Amino acid sequence: MVRTQAQERADSSSHRHAVPATQAQSGKACKGNPRGRRKQIEVQETGQRALGSPFKTGTRPDPDCAPERPIEQATHLPSIGRKRRRGGHDTSKRPAYCPPKRSSSDRNTQSTIATFHGKKKDPVIPSQDQIMRTFSLSKQLWQSLSRRASSLSLQRDTVRLTGLRDGLPAVPDNLQGNTELTGQATWEMRSTGCTVPCKPRNEGKRRWKPTRLRPTLCMISNHSGFNYSDSKSNGIALLFFGWAYILCMALLEKQNVSMRYTGNPQKVPGGESHFEEQCLVVDIGSVTYEEYRWWTSILSPGQEWRSGGPEQPVWAIAYTGNLKFRVVARITSSESLSPGPPSSIQAVSFLSRFASMYNLESQALLSLAMALTLPLHNETASMVQLPKPFLIQQDTKLASPSSIDREYGNLARYMTLSSNPMFLSSTLWAIFWEPGVDCNLVSPWCDPIIEVIKPLVDNDSLEMLGHVLALRRPNIAPLWYGIAACGHTKTVLAIIPFLQNLHSPVPSRPIPEVAAWTGSPQSFLDLPGSGPYLQGNYQVARKDVWRLRHEFWDVEPEGAPFRNPPTCPWPPFGVMGVEELEIPVRTHIRCQRHHWVYTRWTWLLNDKIEVLDEPSTREESWLGFEGESHLRPQDSLPTPSYSTDHAASERAVGDIFRWAATEIEDTGREIYTHPWVEALSDLDMGDDYETDTGSSTGAKFSDDLWGKEEDWARSVTSSLSQE
Repeated sequence: MVRTQAQERADSSSHRHAVPATQAQSGKACKGNPRGRRKQIEVQETGQRALGSPFKTGTRPDPDCAPERPIEQATHLPSIGRKRRRGGHDTSKRPAYCPPKRSSSDRNTQSTIATFHGKKKDPVIPSQDQIMRTFSLSKQLWQSLSRRASSLSLQRDTVRLTGLRDGLPAVPDNLQGNTELTGQATWEMRSTGCTVPCKPRNEGKRRWKPTRLRPTLCMISNHSGFNYSDSKSNGIALLFFGWAYILCMALLEKQNVSMRYTGNPQKVPGGESHFEEQCLVVDIGSVTYEEYRWWTSILSPGQEWRSGGPEQPVWAIAYTGNLKFRVVARITSSESLSPGPPSSIQAVSFLSRFASMYNLESQALLSLAMALTLPLHNETASMVQLPKPFLIQQDTKLASPSSIDREYGNLARYMTLSSNPMFLSSTLWAIFWEPGVDCNLVSPWCDPIIEVIKPLVDNDSLEMLGHVLALRRPNIAPLWYGIAACGHTKTVLAIIPFLQNLHSPVPSRPIPEVAAWTGSPQSFLDLPGSGPYLQGNYQVARKDVWRLRHEFWDVEPEGAPFRNPPTCPWPPFGVMGVEELEIPVRTHIRCQRHHWVYTRWTWLLNDKIEVLDEPSTREESWLGFEGESHLRPQDSLPTPSYSTDHAASERAVGDIFRWAATEIEDTGREIYTHPWVEALSDLDMGDDYETDTGSSTGAKFSDDLWGKEEDWARSVTSSLSQE
């Protein structure tokens, strides 16, 4: 809830304080122009159109002398010839009107530094009441998830990949000659009553390599975890080996690259053999020699299969061989004593038949989810620790359709998400983000999560960890089950440090199209928000200002820093006055809520373009996320003695406000100069930040910038007039 200025003054525990309004001004300068400088630029219509501005052309009136006018008339102004304050917001972008005059009591309040018990109130650190309320909400939610998870067990329908399958674009069938994957998402606005027509918006191009130089190391752990209640066997590790091969082969077939065996052909087993001390017998029944050769290859130490090229698919693995496997089979026929690796569809039939022998159908989906997380483990150089297998052959084979066969048809979709570690990272870590929690309250939100998660990691209760995180975000539950079943990888060990300081092993930032694919929002920007943009006392919530800046970054050249979403998913706190907003933002503050919808993903492959239109199946599923933050702490919930170091909050505050550091508003200056942010030092502006005292250094900087933009505007106009 955004607080009005009156509420802020009435709340003695508020963490914000007013900024002095008594600043040196000269001439007839009002707040829109601190030095009273008058400047008019004649802009031809052709030149204005070149800037992509939706506003009317003409002459910029002097903000100092402009009469008061309604806010609706304030949006039709030219947007070039800007006058920018170093380290501050663009004052010349403000519409030519002065805001309604405040009462003398308001001015007195703003000019007085608020104090609490004789101390200056911090503009960033929240009040103790806000901290305790956030802590209680988080504790209530995550303890509830823990209680529910304690009653769960792994069953046939526990891991379902349908939540991932439906929204993902499929990797194209023909990737011959492509060593990289490149694509771009397109969004369209579904909103009525917008003051300015909005064209479809393209996110930045994504480019990544689905291959690596080295495979991911795997070993068998000493415990048999992740046991399914509907099967007497645990074959997760063996199915995992099979899925890793199938994923690699599927990519190589699209690239028209061969696969080869690296080891010598295995002898056909016959009679009794000596059993090593650490050896597990894997009876695969009556098979062809090609099938037997495949099983011995994927279960052998090292890497007995690999691509024919210098690099390998991101799902390639190498087995340490800490547990030896002895494959037993009855060979029925053989086309060759030296067969090559099977195709992906042949390998699927081998794996499906094996799963049917040991009733492993329900475990096949978890094994696939584990294999899909391999690129993340490869990126972090983690050792995958697989559950120790044990096999008890059942008397009769299952007649139901194989889940392995069904999921093979969806691999091209899963590969899009899985092949890019950044996509996986953004999806996984967003599970801890909560709508409605501001950036300065991240630590009290995360601390109760640590209380729930840390004992599970320390006590090796990874199955329970998977249940808790699956309940938190069901759409991406398979990925967290897959991560947990891979053992104590660097990703699992990074959960607690991430909750403490927001640092992840693989860089994690919200990716809008990945949020749309998975149906799991990753940032406040993924949600449209609710209610009108314009609130009481001519104010707009900062999080809405951030939304509008990103949506309309291309209206004017200075919007380029806002093209990419912030790296921080947590929204900024507080509000901004309408008079502090730049024109591209102010143009839309009387619109109904903008609702951007993901419409398609375009693959860019060499000289070819393949567009995959994706249905908007996720819109309704996102509606619940807006209401998640409306949890109410139980009245009976005890309030513990709690304090936090604010490390995660400090990281979130710094990231989200530095994103907007090119548009610093006057009333927010103490936020941007706060030790948690220090935006001016990052921009190398510390002592040169222009104040309203009219320093010669600041004046020279503004004059130079004003002149450069004038020259630029004239050059654009001149070049267009000559065409």
